[in-house]
Amino acid sequence: MGLNYSLGITFINEKDADVCSKEFFNQKIVLPDGNLAELFSYVSEHADNQKMQEKLYVLSVSINGLGNVDIDLRLFETSNFYTIRDFFYQYLRDLKKDFEFAHFELEAADYLMCAEEMTEDIAFLVKNLSVADEGAQKITGINPSEFLSKRYIDGIVISFKNYRKLKNAQSEFQIFKPNYYWLPLKEFKFSK
Repeated sequence: MGLNYSLGITFINEKDADVCSKEFFNQKIVLPDGNLAELFSYVSEHADNQKMQEKLYVLSVSINGLGNVDIDLRLFETSNFYTIRDFFYQYLRDLKKDFEFAHFELEAADYLMCAEEMTEDIAFLVKNLSVADEGAQKITGINPSEFLSKRYIDGIVISFKNYRKLKNAQSEFQIFKPNYYWLPLKEFKFSK
């Protein structure tokens, strides 16, 4: 399997997750150099659905070559990586379906699929060291100073319902779109 960067989006409605997954089928992102980044997606039930009150479904969207299997190092170049990230953030901004959490990071979809209480995890990761650079360095072998220094959880988008549960970490979040909040990346800016 390997380690891959992915966009994970958690839904309560399985049909919404399936519809969104189909939107990524055969989708490609045009990179600044004119090359294409190919996407693939699938939907899984949350690992703990049997013991949760509210069933969750996680859409996983991965990028061919943005991991440690058939690695394409050009995808890790800042302009390409940010183009991919901007694409996903724009998708989330335009998304009309309700979701609970969305995150683009190393193994983000797997993380969302296995975290039983995301708001507790977020609160912990906001206040404690959780360096994302180490994951990128493991995959690529590139010096971590080449990557934007950030916490693993930076960049996550959460619904207002989940934002309200974050009593001690709310001050770090910004409005992403109506009813959704974003934990910003330092030094990161949208391309538009």
